[in-house]
Amino acid sequence: MEIGSVVGGRYRIEAGGVGEVRFARDTASGQPVVVKTPARAPGPAVRLRHPGIVTVLDVGEHEGRPFLVMERLDGYTLDDHLLDGGYRAAQVAEFGAQIAEALAVAHRAGMTHGGIDPARLLLTPTGVVKILGFGTLAPARTPDLSALGATMHQLLAHPAPPGSPDGLGALLSELRDVPPESDPRLTEQFAARLRRLAQEPARSASTGPELAEWPWQRPLLEWAPAVVICAGLLAVTVYAIAVTV
Repeated sequence: MEIGSVVGGRYRIEAGGVGEVRFARDTASGQPVVVKTPARAPGPAVRLRHPGIVTVLDVGEHEGRPFLVMERLDGYTLDDHLLDGGYRAAQVAEFGAQIAEALAVAHRAGMTHGGIDPARLLLTPTGVVKILGFGTLAPARTPDLSALGATMHQLLAHPAPPGSPDGLGALLSELRDVPPESDPRLTEQFAARLRRLAQEPARSASTGPELAEWPWQRPLLEWAPAVVICAGLLAVTVYAIAVTV
């Protein structure tokens, strides 16, 4: 697919991408899109619709090769972001919750991804994680839930401690040992648990003492400026009284 060529009679290639991906524009609507030529014909999973799954807009064949057209999004993969270091546990739990919620939709439809890893997870500027590659990977690769657990472990800046039975460390251990079959109910349960962990205070979701926040710390931090100001005013007042007396 050379720059300037038209794929599928309407998608004009504007710039090269990585590997089998090209940046293009829909000449019918003017919408910027991404055109991908996968190694195999796209499967039915490309029809999945969820905020956490990159939307496939069209599929077809060009010069004897299958192609698919996807929404063009800003952002970088979580694999790219790892170059700057890992994430805190609360962030990893949030990412995991979003991914599990999207996987639950696929599993309810009887479909799997088969290749969840940081390189196939796009983080948008708004903090939404989108799964790439649905319907284009070889079947029966890696079970989704165990791959999710391994991915979250990679994303952590610090090893996740076992912690309490409801903690992130214990949950990751469970994900590692789940059966390979994609049970929608199990996926939904993990999604709900990850969502709860993501919404907990930083103290319960942190992976190290440097990230902990005790209940009494926040009030002290919030009141500290006012205390300093009051102390200063009191000192000035005392000094003024002392001088006048």
